[in-house]
Amino acid sequence: MMLVIERSEVGEIEDHPSWVLIYGRRKVGKTYILSNFIKHDAFVSVRRDRISFASGLSMSRVTSSEALVDMIGPVLNEGRTVVVDEFQRLPESFLDEVATFHPHGRLILSGSSRGVLSRVFGVGSPMLFLASPIHIGLVRPTDILRSLADHPPERALPFGAYLRDPWLAPMMKGGESLLPFLHGVMASSRLAVPALIGEIFTESDRSLTQVYEGVIRALGARLWKPGDVSSRLHESGLVSDGGSTQVMQYLQNLREMGLVDRVSVFGKARQKAYRLASNVMDTFYYLADKHRIDEEDRPLKEMEENLRGCVSRGMERFVGELFAQVMEGQVEYSFDPEIDFIITQGRARKPLMAGEVRWGRYSAGDVRSFRSKVEDIDCRKVFVVPRARSMGEVAGVEVLDAAALVNIATTYRGPTS
Repeated sequence: MMLVIERSEVGEIEDHPSWVLIYGRRKVGKTYILSNFIKHDAFVSVRRDRISFASGLSMSRVTSSEALVDMIGPVLNEGRTVVVDEFQRLPESFLDEVATFHPHGRLILSGSSRGVLSRVFGVGSPMLFLASPIHIGLVRPTDILRSLADHPPERALPFGAYLRDPWLAPMMKGGESLLPFLHGVMASSRLAVPALIGEIFTESDRSLTQVYEGVIRALGARLWKPGDVSSRLHESGLVSDGGSTQVMQYLQNLREMGLVDRVSVFGKARQKAYRLASNVMDTFYYLADKHRIDEEDRPLKEMEENLRGCVSRGMERFVGELFAQVMEGQVEYSFDPEIDFIITQGRARKPLMAGEVRWGRYSAGDVRSFRSKVEDIDCRKVFVVPRARSMGEVAGVEVLDAAALVNIATTYRGPTS
C-alpha cells in the first residue's frame, strides 16, 4: 500500500475564506493536495500546449482561455470553488478576465514556475489584492513523521528525511532498508532530477544554462560559500572571474524557485551558507560529483560509503529542521567549531538549542565531546541517536532517540500564533 502523506497545509488552504494562489516548485505535491484533499466543484488542469482538461465544467476539454473563463465564471458566481492547476501556462488575458468575477465564489490558482508570484501580485496585475499566497514546499518534518508513525522510529527518521520529497512515496516498499531504497532512487533519478530542474527554467521562458547547472553541481559537491561556488565556475570557464558577485543572482533565483536554501552561520553577522533544499537532490548531485551517477548506473557497493555520508548529512538537516519547526525558530550552522545545527529565534538570533546527530553507535565520550564544543552557547543542548541506552542527560546534554523525536512530531499541534 502506498504511503499517504497527510499535510498540514490542507487545513491552511481550507481555512482561507477567499481566493488563493498556491505556489511552489514542481513535484512537492500541490496537485495531489488540491485534487485529493481540498473540496472543489470544478478542477482544471492546464497542459503546456494551453489545452485545459476539466472536471465539474460543461466541457472536459477546453482549447481556449476565453472558453475556459466562460465556463468558470458561472461556477464562481454561484459561490462555488474552482481550482486551476498550472494556471501560468494560460495567456496573460486569463487573469484579466477571471478577475472580473471577484469576490464571488472561491478561486484557487496553482502554479509551479518561477515568476508566478510576480504574475499575480506584481504591479499592474489584475489579481493584485484579490488573492492571498500560500506556499507549498517540501513536506514539513512533523507531517512526514506523523505519516510514518506506523513504522519503527529508527526507520521513520531516516526515511522521513528523504520522503519530504513526496514524489518518492510510491517508490517506498515495506521492509526495504534505506540504502537499497536510495540506490534505486538515484538510478531512477538519473534523468528525472535534471529534467525537473530544467522544467522550471523552461516554464519561465528560460533555458537551464551551463551556469545554473554549474551552481547546482557546486552546491551538491558541498561548496557552501558563494565565493567557492564562483571559483569553481571560473575554473570551468563559466563566469568571467571568481568573485562571489558572479553567482549571487543565480543563487537568489534558485532560492526563489525553492531549489536552494540560505542558512545563517552562527556568530557571524552577515555570513550565509547555501545548500540544495532537497535531500534527494543534494544526495544525487553529490554522488554525481563523486561517482558520475548522472551519466551511468553505479553499483551500490561502489558508492555505499559516500551514500552513508549523505544519509548522515541528511539526518542532521532533517532533525535541525524538525526542531526549528516545533520551536518556531530557524536553523543556523557553525563550521568552527563544527556543530550540526543551532536553533535560533527572532531577528536577534537568540540561541534556543544546539544539537548533534550521531546516527549510529555512540559513547558517553562522544556526548562529552559535543558538550565541550557548545559549552559557551547558553541554550538547550541535545544529542540525537537512533536508540538511547538510557534516556536523560549525560554531562548536561539531553540524549534523545528516534522514538522521542517521533513523539515530539506526533504531539506537535502547530504554531502558537
